[in-house]
Amino acid sequence: MTRNVCDKFRSSLYSFLSLLLLISLASCYPEFKNPIPPPSELKADHQILGTWVGTRYSGSKEQLSIFKRSSGWIDLVFIFNIDEKESKDGIDVLVLEGYSTFVNKQKFLCLRFREKDHIYSDEEVGESVFYIFNYERPSNDKLVMKPFSEQKVKELIKEGKLKGDVVKRGQHSDKVTVTSSSDDLIEVISREDVGALFEQDKDSVLVFSRSKT
Repeated sequence: MTRNVCDKFRSSLYSFLSLLLLISLASCYPEFKNPIPPPSELKADHQILGTWVGTRYSGSKEQLSIFKRSSGWIDLVFIFNIDEKESKDGIDVLVLEGYSTFVNKQKFLCLRFREKDHIYSDEEVGESVFYIFNYERPSNDKLVMKPFSEQKVKELIKEGKLKGDVVKRGQHSDKVTVTSSSDDLIEVISREDVGALFEQDKDSVLVFSRSKT
């Protein structure tokens, strides 16, 4: 009896937390139903494995830990809102899974919420979608991750270069979902200026340094 109540509570709580995280991430970054495919011989990029730290423009600390799997996929644990000057409701944690891939000479991370975490829920958390980041290593101790520009993706959908939907969430928030095939997405990335496709604003770009500890 007690175990059933506990399991039901855990299931409901996990569903609620997962929904909050999904809404939070979806309100920031475009979603992709068909991501860039992984390379034929998928291997984790060893240059990005390990723990990274950063500081946001607001002054809050961030930590990113990346772990490899034998399959070539990776797990990412992103902790943010650490040591904020004005404490709110504690740190925020996202656990993601995905893989690294490339188009021409550009490297990308295709990430989604980990499917294995959904085993604690009897409810559907939502259809699996990916978030895509362009990443680079300007030095051995630096990792820079740039999400797709929401505004640019909206323009490409409006122009018919990408298929997708834009749903208004509020006055300053939209949900942008790209439904184009992987081949069409690769064609757009190959044709368009990558600098215009991905965020360049310091508020949106994630910059990390290799942790010394």
